[in-house]
Amino acid sequence: MKVNKFLNKKQYTEVEDLTLQAELYAYIVASHYGISLHDVYNMPLPIFQQSLTWALAVKEHRDKNREVQKQKAKAGDREVVSLDYSFLDWE
Repeated sequence: MKVNKFLNKKQYTEVEDLTLQAELYAYIVASHYGISLHDVYNMPLPIFQQSLTWALAVKEHRDKNREVQKQKAKAGDREVVSLDYSFLDWE
């Protein structure tokens, strides 16, 4: 299935990849806000961009919290120290 193939790619090189990326972003916004894809496709571009930014930020925040909770559960009574390597992404 082309969606599975797309999701497993490390790098996007084809024009079709851009279309699928746009569809993925629309899906992320729709699922985050509980609205239909039709509603997302009818959003003005600035509203879509802002909605996508918030949806991705919230997802990242939840993923980090989920990982911390997972590590705490594994550690039991031991202290868990978070390491932040985000500075490596800075240019």
